[in-house]
Amino acid sequence: MTTAQKSTILLVDDSPTSLKVLYKYFNPSDYEIFAAKSGEKALEGLTQIKPDIILLDIMMPGIDGFETCRRIKENEEMREIPIIFITTLSETKDKVKGFEVGAVDYLTKPLQQEEVLARVNTHLMLRNQQKKLARQREELRELNATKDRLLLNLLPSQIIDDLKTSGKTEPQPFENVSVFFSDFVGFTEISSNLEPRIIIDELNDIFTHFDEMMEKNNCERIKTIGDAYLAVSGMPNPNQNHAKSLINAGIEIIEYLNVRNQTSEIKWQPRIGIHSGKVVGGLVGIKKYIYDVFGDTINTASRMETYSESMKINVSDTTYQLVKDEFQFLERETLFVKGKGQMKMYFVN
Repeated sequence: MTTAQKSTILLVDDSPTSLKVLYKYFNPSDYEIFAAKSGEKALEGLTQIKPDIILLDIMMPGIDGFETCRRIKENEEMREIPIIFITTLSETKDKVKGFEVGAVDYLTKPLQQEEVLARVNTHLMLRNQQKKLARQREELRELNATKDRLLLNLLPSQIIDDLKTSGKTEPQPFENVSVFFSDFVGFTEISSNLEPRIIIDELNDIFTHFDEMMEKNNCERIKTIGDAYLAVSGMPNPNQNHAKSLINAGIEIIEYLNVRNQTSEIKWQPRIGIHSGKVVGGLVGIKKYIYDVFGDTINTASRMETYSESMKINVSDTTYQLVKDEFQFLERETLFVKGKGQMKMYFVN
């Protein structure tokens, strides 16, 4: 063994002779040995070292081995340390008491080196396996936490719960939902003059802030496509204030970009459209899941964004009727929308 692989042993016995004998049993190249001559000294020493195993005499003045063991097992940081009792007691009731207070084994005096080493090494091996399993459990816990964080970037939390519980999720209709679309004015022209890396960095930074504002306002980002950003409120978790929530998120987004544009070389100016109605949500794909939303409400929200203007939120009459007393609006001229005919629209002031 190398120094780094040495096992640490704490010997606890009030007899100097017994301690000296035990010292001789263990090769110093394989073990690092500490000793205490009483239960009190052992407990005091355990504040400084954390041994891999403890050999503990039962019959000692002051607090005996049983009480010393009990106190060690009461300490959350030390309770996993295996304790082997050393004793001249041979009564079954004494051995049972030792196991009840937390010992893992017994050594009966007079001691035999071969037996001492065999029992100590067995419990050291078991202890090392326990430590290994504990590390693996912690690594698995961290891996699952990372996986959950990644999934939450791709799927709504309710959908993740469905997949974990049953391994599937069915398409689901939602009656009362508001849908948010945005893109950036002049994106094609701006991006044609920038390196792809810069564009990705810019969009990543901006959309990260969008996500934070959506989450804060009880909204859910569905996806991004290039510079387009699609979000909803009212699904998969119901929200009776879905229209208000999305408009608040849109206002915060415009305020954020107003501030950002003051110091950024690239001036990003979104146009935002919001419509409310029925949608269907569900997973698309078999190997690479994508959660998406479908329905005429999605198409209409996209039209609201198309007919919006730089740094403005354009809402349909349906959305307006839901929140007309919550915000100030500027009624626009009725516009002809392809596939929809004449439509009323309103800018949020």
